[in-house]
Amino acid sequence: MRYLSIKFFLAQFETYLGDLEGNFSKLKKFYEKAEKSKSDLLLTTELALSGYPPKDLLFKEDFREKIGFYIEKFKKITKGKKCILGLGTPFYCKNIIYNSFLLIKNNKILQRIDKTVLPNFGVFDEKRYFINNLDKKKIFKFRNRKILFFICEDFWNDQYIENILEEKPDLIVVINASPYEINKFEKRILRAKKIIKTIKKPILYLNCVGTQDDLLFDGGSFILGQNSKLLNQVTFFKEKNFEFLYNSNNKQSEYKVPKKNLDYEIYEAIVFSLRGYLKKNKFKSVIVGISGGIDSALVAAIACDAIGPERVLGFMLPSKYTSQKSLDDSMNLSKKLGFELKNIKIEKLKLLYLQNLKKLFGDLPLDITEENLQSRIRGNILMAISNKFKSILLATGNKSELAVGYSTLYGDMCGGFSPLKDLYKTQVFKLSRWRNTNFINSSKVKKTHVIPNSIIIKEPTAELKENQKDTDTLPPYELLDKILYLLIEKNMSKKEMIKQGYDKKLIETIWFMIKNSEFKRYQSSLGPKLSQMCFDNDRRFPIINNFEI
Repeated sequence: MRYLSIKFFLAQFETYLGDLEGNFSKLKKFYEKAEKSKSDLLLTTELALSGYPPKDLLFKEDFREKIGFYIEKFKKITKGKKCILGLGTPFYCKNIIYNSFLLIKNNKILQRIDKTVLPNFGVFDEKRYFINNLDKKKIFKFRNRKILFFICEDFWNDQYIENILEEKPDLIVVINASPYEINKFEKRILRAKKIIKTIKKPILYLNCVGTQDDLLFDGGSFILGQNSKLLNQVTFFKEKNFEFLYNSNNKQSEYKVPKKNLDYEIYEAIVFSLRGYLKKNKFKSVIVGISGGIDSALVAAIACDAIGPERVLGFMLPSKYTSQKSLDDSMNLSKKLGFELKNIKIEKLKLLYLQNLKKLFGDLPLDITEENLQSRIRGNILMAISNKFKSILLATGNKSELAVGYSTLYGDMCGGFSPLKDLYKTQVFKLSRWRNTNFINSSKVKKTHVIPNSIIIKEPTAELKENQKDTDTLPPYELLDKILYLLIEKNMSKKEMIKQGYDKKLIETIWFMIKNSEFKRYQSSLGPKLSQMCFDNDRRFPIINNFEI
C-alpha cells in the first residue's frame, strides 16, 4: 500500500470568547494561509469558534443560532479548496450540545469528532453543558492513514485510551484548550510519552493561547515523534502558526528545548494574564495602592512590565502609623520603575469618621474596627479614583493573606483584578528577588533592581497600629505557607500533618482561620490561576461550615 505524506498547518492562537465574528475572521485567515502553503489539514484548538470556556452562553438560543450560522460560513469558504479545515466548536443536535471537532472540505462536514471524556473537576464543569458521544468514531482516514483525534481530556483518561488504541492509529492529534498551571507543560510531555511508549506513533499536541477571566492558556504546542523525541515545541504565551510534514519514513532531528526557569515562567504568566485581562476589558491604565510593602511593590512591577509605567498610577495613603521608611521606600520604588506616585493623607478623614461614630461607639475600647476603618478609607479613595479616571484598581493581596483572612473586606481587598491571588507570601518574596536580577522578554521595563532591597528585607506589617507586625497575628510565613499548602493544595488531614511534625494546636488554629474567612474569598476579585488549587474555581467550600479538623 502506498503512503503519501500529510502536511499539517497548526494554529496556536488566541480566541476572544463570544466574539464569533472576530474568531471566524481569524480562523478564515489561517485557512487561507494553510491553503496557500499547500497544507492538507488545518488544525485549530478546542472550541476555537466560541472560545473556551463559554459556560452558560451555550444555553442562549441566540448563541446557538450564531454558532450554526458560522459553521455554515466555514463550510462555504472550503468550497473548491484542497485543504481540510479542522474546526473546534460547540455542536448542537436538537437539545444536546457536543464539544466537537469538525473536519470540513468542499462545503460539507466530512466527519464530526466529539469529546468523550468530559472533565468535571477544578475549573471544569463540562458535564453541565456537553454530552459525551461514545458512538462517534475518533479515527479519520486520510491518504491510507488512520489519524486518531483526542479533544483535551480524552488524552488523559487511561481506560478510554486503552480502548481507543485498539484501532491502531498511525498518528494521534490532540486538540486542546488546556489552562496553565505551574509545571503543566512537563505533565503534558510525560503523558504523551507514556502513550507513545504503548503505540510507537507520533503525537501532535495543539494548545490554545490567551486569557479568559482567571484562566490563562499558555500554548506550548508540541510534536513528539514515534521514538518520543521532541520534534517541535512552539513558544509559550504567544500566538504561533507552524507546519508539520508527516511521513513515517522521515528522519527528523530532535528539537532542543531552551532551559526553563520556573520563576521566569510564573512571572511571565502573571504579566500575560494581567495584560490580557486589561486588553479584553478595554482598560487603558491601572491604579495601585502603594504601601511600602512587598506585595504592592511586586504588583506595581508586574503592572509596569505588563503595560508600561506611563499607564500605571500609584497612590500612597499614609496615616499616623505609616513610617517614614515606608514613605521613602514607596518613592524609591516609583523612581526605579518609572511610574507616577501621588500622596493622599488619610488621618483627617479617619478622625472625621471616628467623630461621627463616637456617639454610637461610646466608651467601647479600640479594636480591629479602627484598624479596618483605615483600610476601608484607602479602598474608598482608590475606588473613587479608579471610577473617575476609568482605570482598574489592582488588589495587592496574596494567597497566604486570603487563606487566613488577613485582609480587610472593602479595604485592601478592593480591586478589579488581583495579580498575586494564587501566590503564597513566600513566593511573593522569591519572585520579587528574581525580578530584581531578571526581566522577561515582553517586559516594558527592561532593567533590573526595580524593587528597593529595603522593601524585600523589611518585616511584613500592615501599619494599622503602633509597632504592628504580621507575626503578631500569624506564624512566620515560612511555616504558615507550608501548613497552608498541605491543607489547601494537598487536602491533608490533621493526623497526617501531625505525623510530619506540625503542631496540633497550630494546625487547628490555621484551619479555623481558613474556614472563617470563606465569606471574604467569595467576595474577592479574581486573579490568575497558577496552581492546581486556586481560590476562584478549584476550591469550593461552603461559607456556613462548622466542620472542625
